Amino acid sequence: MNISAIREVLQQGATPVPLEGDHYASSHATYEAASNQRGRILAWTREALIPQLRAEQASILSIGCGAGDLDKEILAASTKQSQVVAYVGLESDAGQCERFLFQMGHKDNGRVQVEAQNVGFEDLHDPRRYDLVIMVHSLYYMANPAWAVEKALGLVKDGGRLVILLAANDTLNELSSSFWDVEADREAWFSEDLGAYMNQLGLIYTRERIEARLNVTQCFNSASAAGTQIADVIAQVATKKLTPRLQGMIGEYLDATSEHDGQQRWLPHNVDAFIIEQQVISDDGVGRQHRSLTPETRCLGSALAGHS
Repeated sequence: MNISAIREVLQQGATPVPLEGDHYASSHATYEAASNQRGRILAWTREALIPQLRAEQASILSIGCGAGDLDKEILAASTKQSQVVAYVGLESDAGQCERFLFQMGHKDNGRVQVEAQNVGFEDLHDPRRYDLVIMVHSLYYMANPAWAVEKALGLVKDGGRLVILLAANDTLNELSSSFWDVEADREAWFSEDLGAYMNQLGLIYTRERIEARLNVTQCFNSASAAGTQIADVIAQVATKKLTPRLQGMIGEYLDATSEHDGQQRWLPHNVDAFIIEQQVISDDGVGRQHRSLTPETRCLGSALAGHS
Protein backbone atom coordinates (compact mmCIF):
# COMPACT_ATOMS: atom_id res chain seq x y z
CA MET A 1 0.00 0.00 0.00
CA ASN A 2 1.43 3.39 -0.97
CA ILE A 3 0.18 6.90 -0.33
CA SER A 4 -0.83 7.50 -3.95
CA ALA A 5 -3.65 4.92 -3.64
CA ILE A 6 -5.08 6.74 -0.61
CA ARG A 7 -4.83 10.09 -2.38
CA GLU A 8 -6.62 8.66 -5.39
CA VAL A 9 -9.56 7.57 -3.22
CA LEU A 10 -9.63 10.96 -1.47
CA GLN A 11 -9.87 12.74 -4.82
CA GLN A 12 -13.02 10.77 -5.59
CA GLY A 13 -15.04 12.96 -3.24
CA ALA A 14 -14.24 11.88 0.32
CA THR A 15 -15.31 14.32 3.04
CA PRO A 16 -13.03 13.75 6.06
CA VAL A 17 -14.04 15.18 9.44
CA PRO A 18 -11.22 17.29 10.93
CA LEU A 19 -9.99 16.97 14.51
CA GLU A 20 -11.26 19.85 16.63
CA GLY A 21 -11.89 20.90 20.22
CA ASP A 22 -11.91 18.23 22.92
CA HIS A 23 -11.53 15.42 20.37
CA TYR A 24 -8.27 16.97 19.19
CA ALA A 25 -7.02 17.71 22.71
CA SER A 26 -7.71 14.19 23.99
CA SER A 27 -6.32 12.46 20.90
CA HIS A 28 -3.22 14.64 20.86
CA ALA A 29 -2.46 13.86 24.52
CA THR A 30 -2.60 10.13 23.74
CA TYR A 31 -0.44 10.64 20.65
CA GLU A 32 2.19 12.57 22.61
CA ALA A 33 2.27 9.87 25.28
CA ALA A 34 3.12 7.32 22.58
CA SER A 35 6.09 9.36 21.36
CA ASN A 36 9.44 10.34 22.87
CA GLN A 37 9.57 13.49 20.75
CA ARG A 38 8.48 15.95 23.44
CA GLY A 39 11.26 14.82 25.75
CA ARG A 40 13.79 15.15 22.94
CA ILE A 41 12.51 18.64 22.10
CA LEU A 42 12.75 19.69 25.73
CA ALA A 43 16.29 18.34 26.03
CA TRP A 44 17.25 20.22 22.87
CA THR A 45 15.56 23.40 24.14
CA ARG A 46 17.49 23.28 27.40
CA GLU A 47 20.74 22.79 25.51
CA ALA A 48 20.32 25.10 22.51
CA LEU A 49 17.86 27.84 23.48
CA ILE A 50 17.68 28.49 27.21
CA PRO A 51 21.41 29.29 27.73
CA GLN A 52 21.08 32.07 25.13
CA LEU A 53 18.43 33.98 27.09
CA ARG A 54 19.53 37.12 28.89
CA ALA A 55 20.38 36.63 32.55
CA GLU A 56 18.49 39.73 33.74
CA GLN A 57 15.17 39.29 31.98
CA ALA A 58 13.70 37.43 29.04
CA SER A 59 10.45 37.57 27.09
CA ILE A 60 9.05 34.53 25.27
CA LEU A 61 6.11 34.20 22.87
CA SER A 62 4.78 30.71 22.09
CA ILE A 63 2.64 30.72 18.92
CA GLY A 64 0.14 27.87 18.96
CA CYS A 65 0.96 26.90 22.54
CA GLY A 66 -1.89 24.41 22.87
CA ALA A 67 -2.39 23.14 26.42
CA GLY A 68 1.09 24.23 27.49
CA ASP A 69 2.57 20.78 28.16
CA LEU A 70 5.89 21.77 26.60
CA ASP A 71 5.66 25.45 27.56
CA LYS A 72 5.51 24.73 31.29
CA GLU A 73 8.84 22.91 31.01
CA ILE A 74 10.38 25.69 28.93
CA LEU A 75 9.21 28.23 31.50
CA ALA A 76 10.70 26.23 34.37
CA ALA A 77 14.05 26.03 32.56
CA SER A 78 13.92 29.73 31.66
CA THR A 79 13.53 30.81 35.28
CA LYS A 80 16.82 29.08 36.07
CA GLN A 81 18.54 31.16 33.38
CA SER A 82 16.85 34.56 33.70
CA GLN A 83 15.92 36.53 36.80
CA VAL A 84 12.66 37.79 35.26
CA VAL A 85 10.64 35.90 32.63
CA ALA A 86 7.58 37.14 30.76
CA TYR A 87 5.86 34.24 28.93
CA VAL A 88 2.99 34.73 26.50
CA GLY A 89 1.03 31.86 24.97
CA LEU A 90 -1.03 32.35 21.82
CA GLU A 91 -3.82 29.82 21.19
CA SER A 92 -6.98 30.09 19.09
CA ASP A 93 -8.86 27.28 20.88
CA ALA A 94 -10.48 28.62 24.07
CA GLY A 95 -10.34 25.27 25.89
CA GLN A 96 -6.66 24.79 25.13
CA CYS A 97 -6.00 28.36 26.21
CA GLU A 98 -7.55 27.67 29.62
CA ARG A 99 -5.50 24.50 29.97
CA PHE A 100 -2.37 26.48 29.11
CA LEU A 101 -2.99 28.90 31.99
CA PHE A 102 -3.68 26.02 34.36
CA GLN A 103 -0.49 24.20 33.31
CA MET A 104 1.59 27.34 33.67
CA GLY A 105 0.25 27.88 37.20
CA HIS A 106 -1.32 31.33 36.61
CA LYS A 107 2.01 32.82 37.60
CA ASP A 108 2.14 36.59 37.95
CA ASN A 109 4.71 37.81 40.43
CA GLY A 110 7.91 39.82 40.51
CA ARG A 111 9.89 37.13 38.68
CA VAL A 112 7.43 35.43 36.37
CA GLN A 113 4.50 36.80 34.37
CA VAL A 114 2.35 34.43 32.31
CA GLU A 115 -0.24 35.62 29.81
CA ALA A 116 -2.52 33.72 27.43
CA GLN A 117 -4.10 35.26 24.35
CA ASN A 118 -7.10 33.40 22.95
CA VAL A 119 -6.69 34.55 19.36
CA GLY A 120 -5.55 33.17 16.04
CA PHE A 121 -2.13 34.27 14.84
CA GLU A 122 -3.70 35.96 11.83
CA ASP A 123 -5.67 38.23 14.20
CA LEU A 124 -2.85 39.00 16.60
CA HIS A 125 -2.07 42.71 17.00
CA ASP A 126 0.78 42.93 19.49
CA PRO A 127 3.15 45.92 19.55
CA ARG A 128 5.59 44.06 21.79
CA ARG A 129 8.79 42.39 20.63
CA TYR A 130 10.22 39.26 22.22
CA ASP A 131 13.65 37.79 22.92
CA LEU A 132 12.41 34.36 21.83
CA VAL A 133 9.47 33.51 19.57
CA ILE A 134 8.73 29.79 19.25
CA MET A 135 6.41 27.93 16.88
CA VAL A 136 6.27 24.24 17.77
CA HIS A 137 4.30 22.24 15.18
CA SER A 138 2.01 25.20 14.49
CA LEU A 139 3.08 26.41 11.04
CA TYR A 140 1.16 23.55 9.36
CA TYR A 141 -2.11 25.15 10.43
CA MET A 142 -1.40 28.61 9.03
CA ALA A 143 -3.47 29.44 5.95
CA ASN A 144 -0.55 31.51 4.61
CA PRO A 145 2.69 30.05 6.04
CA ALA A 146 4.99 32.47 4.19
CA TRP A 147 3.13 35.42 5.67
CA ALA A 148 3.17 33.74 9.11
CA VAL A 149 6.97 33.35 9.04
CA GLU A 150 7.47 37.00 8.17
CA LYS A 151 4.95 38.15 10.78
CA ALA A 152 6.66 36.00 13.42
CA LEU A 153 10.03 37.52 12.50
CA GLY A 154 8.52 40.94 13.02
CA LEU A 155 7.78 40.00 16.64
CA VAL A 156 11.43 39.28 17.45
CA LYS A 157 13.68 41.85 19.10
CA ASP A 158 17.00 42.75 17.51
CA GLY A 159 19.38 40.11 18.77
CA GLY A 160 16.50 37.74 19.54
CA ARG A 161 15.52 34.53 17.78
CA LEU A 162 12.60 32.94 16.01
CA VAL A 163 12.54 29.16 16.46
CA ILE A 164 10.26 27.03 14.28
CA LEU A 165 9.92 23.28 14.87
CA LEU A 166 8.45 21.49 11.89
CA ALA A 167 8.39 17.89 10.69
CA ALA A 168 9.56 16.72 7.31
CA ASN A 169 6.92 15.43 4.89
CA ASP A 170 8.10 11.85 5.41
CA THR A 171 6.28 8.57 6.00
CA LEU A 172 4.55 9.69 9.20
CA ASN A 173 3.24 12.93 7.70
CA GLU A 174 2.25 11.76 4.24
CA LEU A 175 -1.16 10.77 5.59
CA SER A 176 -1.91 14.08 7.29
CA SER A 177 -0.76 16.12 4.30
CA SER A 178 -2.98 14.02 2.01
CA PHE A 179 -6.07 14.66 4.14
CA TRP A 180 -5.16 18.32 4.62
CA ASP A 181 -5.09 18.80 0.86
CA VAL A 182 -8.73 17.68 0.70
CA GLU A 183 -9.94 19.08 4.01
CA ALA A 184 -8.51 22.60 3.74
CA ASP A 185 -8.06 22.76 -0.03
CA ARG A 186 -4.45 23.81 0.45
CA GLU A 187 -1.04 22.31 1.01
CA ALA A 188 0.52 22.46 4.47
CA TRP A 189 4.16 23.42 4.82
CA PHE A 190 6.70 20.94 6.13
CA SER A 191 10.39 21.48 6.87
CA GLU A 192 11.41 21.13 3.20
CA ASP A 193 9.07 23.96 2.27
CA LEU A 194 10.23 26.20 5.10
CA GLY A 195 13.90 25.65 4.27
CA ALA A 196 13.33 26.49 0.62
CA TYR A 197 11.42 29.65 1.51
CA MET A 198 14.07 30.91 3.92
CA ASN A 199 16.79 30.23 1.37
CA GLN A 200 14.78 32.27 -1.09
CA LEU A 201 14.61 35.17 1.41
CA GLY A 202 18.32 34.87 2.18
CA LEU A 203 17.72 34.52 5.92
CA ILE A 204 20.35 33.49 8.42
CA TYR A 205 19.31 30.23 10.00
CA THR A 206 20.51 27.02 11.58
CA ARG A 207 18.60 23.80 10.93
CA GLU A 208 18.92 20.94 13.39
CA ARG A 209 17.33 17.49 13.26
CA ILE A 210 15.85 16.16 16.51
CA GLU A 211 15.33 12.42 16.15
CA ALA A 212 12.44 10.62 17.85
CA ARG A 213 9.92 7.87 17.21
CA LEU A 214 6.19 7.20 17.67
CA ASN A 215 4.89 3.89 19.01
CA VAL A 216 1.98 2.85 16.76
CA THR A 217 1.48 -0.67 18.14
CA GLN A 218 -2.02 0.08 19.45
CA CYS A 219 -3.14 1.28 16.01
CA PHE A 220 -3.26 -2.37 14.95
CA ASN A 221 -5.78 -3.26 17.67
CA SER A 222 -9.23 -2.32 16.34
CA ALA A 223 -10.65 -2.39 19.88
CA SER A 224 -8.08 0.06 21.24
CA ALA A 225 -9.43 3.57 21.86
CA ALA A 226 -5.86 4.80 22.26
CA GLY A 227 -4.91 3.26 18.92
CA THR A 228 -7.79 5.10 17.25
CA GLN A 229 -6.69 8.39 18.83
CA ILE A 230 -3.12 7.92 17.64
CA ALA A 231 -4.33 7.12 14.13
CA ASP A 232 -6.62 10.17 14.23
CA VAL A 233 -3.68 12.48 14.94
CA ILE A 234 -1.48 10.80 12.33
CA ALA A 235 -4.15 11.41 9.69
CA GLN A 236 -5.45 14.63 11.31
CA VAL A 237 -9.04 13.43 10.82
CA ALA A 238 -11.60 11.34 12.72
CA THR A 239 -10.63 8.00 11.19
CA LYS A 240 -13.71 6.13 12.47
CA LYS A 241 -15.88 8.50 10.40
CA LEU A 242 -14.08 7.59 7.19
CA THR A 243 -15.41 4.94 4.86
CA PRO A 244 -14.47 1.34 5.75
CA ARG A 245 -12.34 1.29 2.61
CA LEU A 246 -10.27 4.29 3.71
CA GLN A 247 -9.96 2.95 7.24
CA GLY A 248 -8.59 -0.29 5.84
CA MET A 249 -6.18 1.54 3.54
CA ILE A 250 -4.82 3.57 6.47
CA GLY A 251 -4.22 0.36 8.42
CA GLU A 252 -2.47 -1.21 5.45
CA TYR A 253 -0.33 1.91 5.00
CA LEU A 254 0.77 1.91 8.65
CA ASP A 255 1.49 -1.81 8.42
CA ALA A 256 3.65 -1.32 5.32
CA THR A 257 5.59 1.69 6.61
CA SER A 258 6.11 1.00 10.33
CA GLU A 259 9.17 -0.70 11.77
CA HIS A 260 8.77 -3.52 14.26
CA ASP A 261 10.73 -5.86 16.52
CA GLY A 262 8.11 -8.58 16.83
CA GLN A 263 6.29 -6.91 19.71
CA GLN A 264 6.30 -3.17 19.14
CA ARG A 265 5.72 -1.09 16.01
CA TRP A 266 6.90 2.46 15.48
CA LEU A 267 7.37 5.21 12.94
CA PRO A 268 10.16 7.81 12.84
CA HIS A 269 8.86 10.94 14.59
CA ASN A 270 11.67 13.35 13.80
CA VAL A 271 11.37 17.13 13.82
CA ASP A 272 13.56 19.84 12.29
CA ALA A 273 14.35 22.92 14.37
CA PHE A 274 14.98 26.16 12.49
CA ILE A 275 16.69 28.94 14.43
CA ILE A 276 16.55 32.38 12.80
CA GLU A 277 18.53 35.09 14.55
CA GLN A 278 17.16 38.60 14.21
CA GLN A 279 20.40 40.25 13.11
CA VAL A 280 19.85 43.41 11.13
CA ILE A 281 22.11 45.94 9.45
CA SER A 282 21.52 49.42 8.23
CA ASP A 283 20.89 49.70 4.50
CA ASP A 284 22.81 52.90 3.66
CA GLY A 285 21.15 54.49 6.66
CA VAL A 286 17.69 53.95 5.17
CA GLY A 287 15.67 51.03 6.53
CA ARG A 288 16.89 47.65 7.75
CA GLN A 289 17.31 44.23 6.26
CA HIS A 290 18.23 40.70 7.30
CA ARG A 291 21.87 39.71 6.98
CA SER A 292 22.30 36.88 4.44
CA LEU A 293 24.55 33.90 5.21
CA THR A 294 24.73 30.26 4.14
CA PRO A 295 22.41 28.07 6.25
CA GLU A 296 23.96 25.41 8.46
CA THR A 297 22.47 21.95 8.93
CA ARG A 298 23.37 19.26 11.46
CA CYS A 299 21.80 16.20 13.04
CA LEU A 300 21.30 15.87 16.80
CA GLY A 301 20.04 12.29 16.94
CA SER A 302 23.10 10.72 18.54
CA ALA A 303 23.71 13.69 20.85
CA LEU A 304 20.24 13.34 22.38
CA ALA A 305 20.11 9.54 22.38
CA GLY A 306 20.10 9.41 26.16
CA HIS A 307 16.93 11.52 26.57
CA SER A 308 13.34 10.28 26.44
